[in-house]
Amino acid sequence: MENAVTLVDTVTAFFAAGATGDLDALTEFFAEDAIWDNRIDNDPMGGLYEGRDAIRTELLELLFQFLPNGITTTIERIIESGNTVVCLNTGYGTTVEGQQFTKRYAHIFDFRNGVVTRVTEFRA
Repeated sequence: MENAVTLVDTVTAFFAAGATGDLDALTEFFAEDAIWDNRIDNDPMGGLYEGRDAIRTELLELLFQFLPNGITTTIERIIESGNTVVCLNTGYGTTVEGQQFTKRYAHIFDFRNGVVTRVTEFRA
């Protein structure tokens, strides 16, 4: 019997794609009607992004302009329950100006049929 891919595996693969800055690979994780809720004050990438295309063009493309070599994520804790994965993690990268970037996050991923329908992002 083959091992089924879990939602934790999917979130882990999502973060691995982020480390490469592969926009096409990242976009494929999302349903057409997905939402990314990142309402972080004083953050140029903060906002509510509705639809896979908006997530790509308004959030991910901006992220990779800021972190052109991608964002490496260290998962500290990850929990799957039903169609939801909660992940505490730290993102690392180098900005376009050559500065080190380190931020701690909590992400809540909601899924439908194995694809992400919503991400709610919090940052410490």
